[in-house]
Amino acid sequence: AADSDGQTGLDAFAGDSAEDGAADGPDGEVATAAGEEGAVEIVVDQRELDSTIARDLSTRDGVETRLETLAVGDYVCSDRVVVERKTVSDFMDTLTGGDRSIFEQVKDATRYYDRPVVIIEGTDLYGERNVHPNAVRGALTSLAVDFGASVLRTTDEDETTEMLAVLADREQTDNDRVVSAHGEKSAKTLAEQQEYVVASIAEVGPVTAQSLLSTFGSVEAVVTAGEDELTEADGVGSVTAERIREVVAVGTSRSVGVFSARKNSKYSLGGH
Repeated sequence: AADSDGQTGLDAFAGDSAEDGAADGPDGEVATAAGEEGAVEIVVDQRELDSTIARDLSTRDGVETRLETLAVGDYVCSDRVVVERKTVSDFMDTLTGGDRSIFEQVKDATRYYDRPVVIIEGTDLYGERNVHPNAVRGALTSLAVDFGASVLRTTDEDETTEMLAVLADREQTDNDRVVSAHGEKSAKTLAEQQEYVVASIAEVGPVTAQSLLSTFGSVEAVVTAGEDELTEADGVGSVTAERIREVVAVGTSRSVGVFSARKNSKYSLGGH
């Protein structure tokens, strides 16, 4: 409802308050509500069953759940909203190469959903790993600015459950949208693969990667270009150019060093 000054009060965003869910089904299985009138529906990826979220949603008044093996995302709240859930540890894995890139996952999501959402669950985002806080902030801003994803923070699985219920209610009740799980991870075209490779260099992002490829024409030309040449691309300043060259050069130097060390070790085993 609107306040006297015409602004919408906070209670309008909360929707009707829901009572806590009933007891779990037999043996702790996830139960799906049977056609509850006025209920919202959330499609849950079956790989999320390791968390308590799916069970808590399924026993919650006003929420129906449907289990599927989703090609994109972890939860679908409408025909345009898909949610990728990451614990802080999961999120850091995607930044340090231990898991499939969050950027790649969100890019897949944007192929089929207009409003991708990333929920990062946990409290110690900047202290989980030995990763500079600015690198974490850069990843968060890239998700929002370069990929158009909304990034939401929750403290634990309980709060994530609440957030998903509110998202679904806002989409399906307030905006009268329906749930539609769709999309497949399509094979990347050559141009998309090239963009992904360049975007990974010094974390320049997809927009800068497109600019570099447009200017130089190939991945090889980008990684072999000098600093002055790199700044000829739109959006590439001296700092970015220097960072790209540093990443490329250090990687090559280390590779050569390792190869040389192995080669020398091989020929010195027998002694002279």
